[in-house]
Amino acid sequence: MEQQSASAGGSDSGPRDSCEAVVLVSRPHQALVPADLRLEVQPLAMPGEGEVQVAVRFVSLEPFTRLFLDEVVLGRHIPGIPIGGVLPGAGVGEVVASRADALQVGDLVEGRLGWRDGWTGPAASLRKLDPSLGAPQTALGILGLPGLSAYTGMVTVAGIAAGETAIVSSAAGAVGLIAGQIARARGARAVGIAGGPEKCAMVVAHGFDACIDYRAPDFEARLAAACPGGAQVYFDNVGGKVAMAAYANLARGGRVALCGLLSVYQGEVGEAGDLGRFMRLIMSGGLIVKAFSTVVDCPPEALPDLSRWLSEGLIKLPETVVDGLGAAPAAFAGMLGGAIQGKLIVRV
Repeated sequence: MEQQSASAGGSDSGPRDSCEAVVLVSRPHQALVPADLRLEVQPLAMPGEGEVQVAVRFVSLEPFTRLFLDEVVLGRHIPGIPIGGVLPGAGVGEVVASRADALQVGDLVEGRLGWRDGWTGPAASLRKLDPSLGAPQTALGILGLPGLSAYTGMVTVAGIAAGETAIVSSAAGAVGLIAGQIARARGARAVGIAGGPEKCAMVVAHGFDACIDYRAPDFEARLAAACPGGAQVYFDNVGGKVAMAAYANLARGGRVALCGLLSVYQGEVGEAGDLGRFMRLIMSGGLIVKAFSTVVDCPPEALPDLSRWLSEGLIKLPETVVDGLGAAPAAFAGMLGGAIQGKLIVRV
């Protein structure tokens, strides 16, 4: 039997036949500008058998979304989203109509809803949220993809252990900030890398033992001083020259969890000798480097552990919240340019 809220017919709390969505209108030329994206009205279907309609309340903006705006993702045979396509991303919303036994009207859910204020699709693709674990938007941060990515990289891939040191790049971003706090929760030291004194101060305030400004002229010397004897783990969010500096400060047998390549998302091109130097650092250090997929590699204990650390106050995540989907393009461009701290969320 179909369920729908009592206020059907287009109100904010009932099912609708249209939604607003942010779509790609032109492929970015290296750095994204807000004009590459546009807000438009699209039709929204009523749910079929096994489906629900969701009123989206929060949308997560993630740096890696930039990859999918190119025609081919990172030069691989993976197509980006088409012109006119809705930008992909996680969202949290409320079920407003249901033809699925697993979800009822009023349930809060999280899933790959995209940058839109309404979504219709299979209930099986959604995660029902437990309100007792935290505010709904935590499902987009500590208890969502950023937290699960940080856990998978730092715990499952890198195996951080008590007494070790972990270097974390993009430490002021959502994933990096959580990753460093996970290292601390497991008894390790955490050395962050971020851009600018303000971001570094925020990172240290969230429990890191140190944070080095990669823009400082003596960045490499400061990083070496913060890692006496070398670090055992590098959690890589950026690649590029920052990664090479981190690799040079890993102890022999160091482990690298490759989570992201922010330096190349906007088209950064390294110097001609960078790749050779990069590979020599790996070889001379006997380093273990592993890229990972949160969807594939995330263990079942991740969410319970993150929930416990959140309730114990061992992990916290500042949020930058912008209002309305119309503000998303500019906020996204700002994030890619390094202007955002913590988790970037659009309150729809």
